[in-house]
Amino acid sequence: MNRTRLILTIIVVFIVANFLGYFVHAIWLRADYMAVTVKDLYRPPGQEKMLWIILGYISFAIGSVLVYARGVEYDKPLIGQGVRFGILMWLILSVPSFFIAYAVQPVPAVLMSKQVLAELGAKIVVGIVTALVYGKGGKIQTVA
Repeated sequence: MNRTRLILTIIVVFIVANFLGYFVHAIWLRADYMAVTVKDLYRPPGQEKMLWIILGYISFAIGSVLVYARGVEYDKPLIGQGVRFGILMWLILSVPSFFIAYAVQPVPAVLMSKQVLAELGAKIVVGIVTALVYGKGGKIQTVA
């Protein structure tokens, strides 16, 4: 495991995951979150607890990159590994979180579906970025 490559990947994943989370939840789904039916379930804009969001993305970046680094397959294409890894992260993190929230909070099924599908796309992008930046743990890999 290349320590420099690992740290670089953690930083890049933190930035990309943060950006995608902001895009999905603060921009694309903003109107859904402000709807009368769920508005009171969330903090008003500007009152988010940013420290906790940052800590959440840092823990995701560290944990996911360490898992990827331990499971990289040297004989498989990086893009395929990234897509597979993104789907697995989605199944481990996003699906349970939003399904359980839907089960215990009065969140409309349409909102939960949008959250789950948006997170699928975001996690696949993060998986591909992880694979491309970390590579196969050694030398810088080029995509043909």
